[in-house]
Amino acid sequence: MASENGSSEAVELFSSGLRIARWFKFPTQTVLTESPWARAAFFPRRKGSGQAGATDSRTGSWLLAAGSWFHADGYGSGAEARLLQRYLEIGPDRLGLELEGFFVIVIGDAGAREAVVITDVVGSCHAFVRSLKHGMALSNSSLLLAGLGEVSPDPVGCQEFISAGVIYEDRSLYREVRKLGPASVYRFVRGALREMKRYWQITDLTPESMDGKAAVSALGDRLILASQKIKRIFPNPVCDLTGGYDSRAIVGAFLSAGLDFSTTVAGPDESPDVLVSRELVRRMKLRHLHVRPPDEISFEQVKKALALTDGECDLVEYARVLGIHEKLSAGFDVSINGSFGEVARGYWWELLLPYTGARREIDARKLARRRYAPQAFDASLFPPENRLDLITHFAEIIERTNHGLSGFPNTLQMDHSYLMMRMQRWQGRIASSTDRLWPCLSPFQFRSVLETMLQTTAQLRRRSLLIRSLLAESQPELASVPLEHGYPPLPVSWKSFHRFWPVPVRYGRKMISKVFSPERGNTKAPSAFDHDTPKRLQLWRDEEVRELLCPSTMEAGEVLDRRALGDFLDRSRQRDFPFDAQWNRVLSVEYTLRSLAGLSPNGKESIQDRGADDRRP
Repeated sequence: MASENGSSEAVELFSSGLRIARWFKFPTQTVLTESPWARAAFFPRRKGSGQAGATDSRTGSWLLAAGSWFHADGYGSGAEARLLQRYLEIGPDRLGLELEGFFVIVIGDAGAREAVVITDVVGSCHAFVRSLKHGMALSNSSLLLAGLGEVSPDPVGCQEFISAGVIYEDRSLYREVRKLGPASVYRFVRGALREMKRYWQITDLTPESMDGKAAVSALGDRLILASQKIKRIFPNPVCDLTGGYDSRAIVGAFLSAGLDFSTTVAGPDESPDVLVSRELVRRMKLRHLHVRPPDEISFEQVKKALALTDGECDLVEYARVLGIHEKLSAGFDVSINGSFGEVARGYWWELLLPYTGARREIDARKLARRRYAPQAFDASLFPPENRLDLITHFAEIIERTNHGLSGFPNTLQMDHSYLMMRMQRWQGRIASSTDRLWPCLSPFQFRSVLETMLQTTAQLRRRSLLIRSLLAESQPELASVPLEHGYPPLPVSWKSFHRFWPVPVRYGRKMISKVFSPERGNTKAPSAFDHDTPKRLQLWRDEEVRELLCPSTMEAGEVLDRRALGDFLDRSRQRDFPFDAQWNRVLSVEYTLRSLAGLSPNGKESIQDRGADDRRP
């Protein structure tokens, strides 16, 4: 989008963006519009669907949609022309409240000569903005925006990612690129932000207003409706089916709606998820696909993940996730998962004891220490003068995120920080990456479902009673099969009590482990797919990895202590090394920064000075 006097420069900037996309092997783009004040293009998913656009011949306005969106009137992704007409009728604020799903909508309003952006309710579908001398650029790729000119690593964003695996608030890996926030309408005029307002926030809700059978019924009905909306747009869905509550609740909703679908699980043959799913599909007679992730990994697979993740995910870990989804996407239209379902189960509420549900401010330092700051990482990688105290840092983020909520129940405060921090930036980054390959969704993420869970009483949500009750009432056969921990997802009663004998055994083992473990608490960053075998030593065998991780020439040395980095990398060549995940993230950041530097000789010139046919990384 051009500034007032920057039209010609904006043309070149747009062309540069298209060349960068080709450099990073994005799918072939479609240029939607080229006007004096704005230019826009969209890229299909790698499997060819989505990321669509529309123009209005009468007004000259246009619309781009990323992700998967669903309108209250029953239409959704693929009907962008209809959505554009609805915007022209009612404007963006009301339109935001009529949408659900996982999306970013960008509208070029020709009459007002402004770009309007609508983000989903949690900000899970990632979008970024970069201000430049002659205008501003919007993209769902922070990597593409970083390539438009000189960038410098964001020391806070890089430290968050390398230490804990997640970048928070509006940060990216670069100072110059910022993430757009959740449930918001942004208006950009003449290449600058004019206005940002929230169309939805958690304070609009009434906590503790839904209870008992009415709450159980409401959640079931809204999950069914969300499943029907998904099926209408994506006729051939595949649903995750693991050993836990949330995927089972989603499968239950699809069954209750009478929809045709398949299920899938990933993991080794004897893993708890695989064993439980095998019994469930046998009982329910479901079509099922078991994907076995490979034990080996190559650096070629790691590099392939960059264009989907922007380097904001652990590339080593995401390479496995990508392999699973490449197999699934060959036979289905959309991947359905149970993300956000934990909100119905009072996730992390154990940290609120003995005051669960009280109207008192949550202990931000306790939450930061127990759930956000990693217990096992090497802080020496960062220069002492720039090194963050992660507990203090994350506590301050929690306090900023929950500003104005201290008078609400502490359960709502916990839910809000969980959604706006972990789910927006961790789960959202994984989902945004996978969505570049093919659609991925959770019915629990639909605003109507989220609002139901968030307004249900703490008493009903504790100990997963809401989900247990839903499964028992709607799909009793599904609820009769034990979870991965050995007990069934049923409400505890005198009839079912004998089936819960694994509970004291499980929690007794957890307590013993907590007391006698040399490293207490959560020692791992959030993981999209857990695997016990470290890949570090496999990757060290690759000559390109050894060249990349040479401390004296590493681009990441701009934010790291080179001497400490050299020691860290030397130790990482040994079999007994406790920081595998952190090593993965150092590799991820370095490969990302090195790829950006490769856009021009020595990383000093803009890609505008390069031809379209330069070598690819």
